[in-house]
Amino acid sequence: MGNAWGRPPKNDIWNDIRALALWVFIVGIVGYLLFPDFFHNVYEHLAMPATTETEDLGEIILPENTTDTYDFQLPSTYNALYSGDSEISDGYWALFVVDNELRQMALSPESYTFILIVIDADTKAQVKNTLLLAANGSIKKYIVSDEVYGIVSQLYKIKYRTGTI
Repeated sequence: MGNAWGRPPKNDIWNDIRALALWVFIVGIVGYLLFPDFFHNVYEHLAMPATTETEDLGEIILPENTTDTYDFQLPSTYNALYSGDSEISDGYWALFVVDNELRQMALSPESYTFILIVIDADTKAQVKNTLLLAANGSIKKYIVSDEVYGIVSQLYKIKYRTGTI
């Protein structure tokens, strides 16, 4: 029997614990029914070992270009690099992206040297663009500033306009 003054009777804590456990159970069941993948994802994240953002991915290997397996054609630059009869294995070349397309531009030895000098001189800029330079089949990757990347892309546009590509 409840107290008229509003005070709960003594030793009624077990009823409160049972009511709390019942509500937790009900909320857990309803939550599981509404979001069945929630608990699975939480367990996966807790069980996965921690990875760092500086993890080295190593070399990326593209699949061979076989029409039996794949319905797409790999870029011409990929075929040029790995087919063995490549024009990029002779002379000086720049590989870069213009208008979301991978471009390949032949360079004279003087142009190649000029671009390397500009890359070496531009040490204090923020670098964020990838430029691949090839010299007689030896391909090197450079991370360059917007200005150096702009020089190479403008050279490409000039060569494209004059029809020397």
